[in-house]
Amino acid sequence: MGDAIATNLFMLGYAWQRGLIPLTFAAIDKAVELNGVSISANREAFHWGRAAAHDLNAVLAVAFGDQGDRAAETFDLDAFINRRIE
Repeated sequence: MGDAIATNLFMLGYAWQRGLIPLTFAAIDKAVELNGVSISANREAFHWGRAAAHDLNAVLAVAFGDQGDRAAETFDLDAFINRRIE
């Protein structure tokens, strides 16, 4: 994926899966469709975010292969959020 929009949809999927977004799946999916830009990629990013919220290690294993376990150990959510805020 690798772009800011995909990152936004990934984070939205993560937050939605954690129950932090007060919208239905159908509403989010319809918004992606109505936007009309990179629909498939945006849906995929949203689903990867949901998967990461459910099992981050599995997502990291797909993304980084053998390095996935090490990436999970070094991931600091608070630092990540602070970088995004800045």
